Amino acid sequence: MDNYEYLIKYPFSNQAKEYIASKDLNILDISQTTLDKIDALFSKLLDVDNYNRFFNIDELKIKDKKTNLEEELVIFPVSKIILSTIDNTPLFQSFANYHQNRFVYFLNKDYQLKDYGTIEKILKDICPKMSQNQKGFFIPLVDLLGLDLGEEYKLQYTNLEAGNIYFSNKEQLTEFLAIVLKKRILRNIEVNKKELSKELLSLSEKIKEKFISIQRTKSDYDIIKPQTGEFPPCFDKLYSELLAGQKLSHIANYHLAVFLCAVGYTYEEVLDTYRHLPNFDEKIAGYQIKKILEKKYSVANCETLRSNNLCVKDCGVKHPLQLLKKQESKNSK
Repeated sequence: MDNYEYLIKYPFSNQAKEYIASKDLNILDISQTTLDKIDALFSKLLDVDNYNRFFNIDELKIKDKKTNLEEELVIFPVSKIILSTIDNTPLFQSFANYHQNRFVYFLNKDYQLKDYGTIEKILKDICPKMSQNQKGFFIPLVDLLGLDLGEEYKLQYTNLEAGNIYFSNKEQLTEFLAIVLKKRILRNIEVNKKELSKELLSLSEKIKEKFISIQRTKSDYDIIKPQTGEFPPCFDKLYSELLAGQKLSHIANYHLAVFLCAVGYTYEEVLDTYRHLPNFDEKIAGYQIKKILEKKYSVANCETLRSNNLCVKDCGVKHPLQLLKKQESKNSK
């Protein structure tokens, strides 16, 4: 695989950063064409059902080699700047999910082509601690634990040998790399808004308003406040674990709080629920709940919950609130 193809497939790579630096590109001074491409990218984030179609189009563009490499590579870092100015967790999650899925798509293509040089290259980029021997790819357990992947990654101790975790097949390896990549993408960056152009700030505000509008449309099910036993399975599990005093991951805490706020639970009710956490901090919890209520964050769809390992069963719907709506219709008959 040539350098052009690698860089466009994996714009988050260290090699992409090095290319931008070598060309002395100012990512804060970008053309309107690039801004339009960034706007188009953010429009795709919630269209999960069409992800593979988008990736297929990207693949055709790569083969044509007509894409301006410099314009294309600044899209990723500038998008992260926009996300940092917007400060919207669901939007950042959608951005990370999109690139995580795109990575898996292209990595699988590389496997099909048996392009092992590229596979090893991107593997080392995402996880430098990874090594390979005659038994396959592996990472020292201590280094894996240091990645702090939390509940995102279910560690398979059955693959532990001599202090190393081995990946017995490409599916295990791909899943691991995708989770490591997502964590890397979700790292926030410090942004001084005074250094940003009016055009970039204007696009940030446009993207924010568009995302909030779409989310409200997607999850506006006019739900009657459900009783605790009527929660969708994913949130029922999190709620039960919380009441049992179990410590939840940050992302699980966030999605459960958004759900409770969205279906009609008051600030006091949600705060009292979180008092069961073993690491409860009223000041921090209160601030986060108020922020969720003020921003009116929408409940994530099933695809997002699944990508965060929070889905517990296939309920036959695309959004958990659809289950509540079905239950309301059933009860009204």
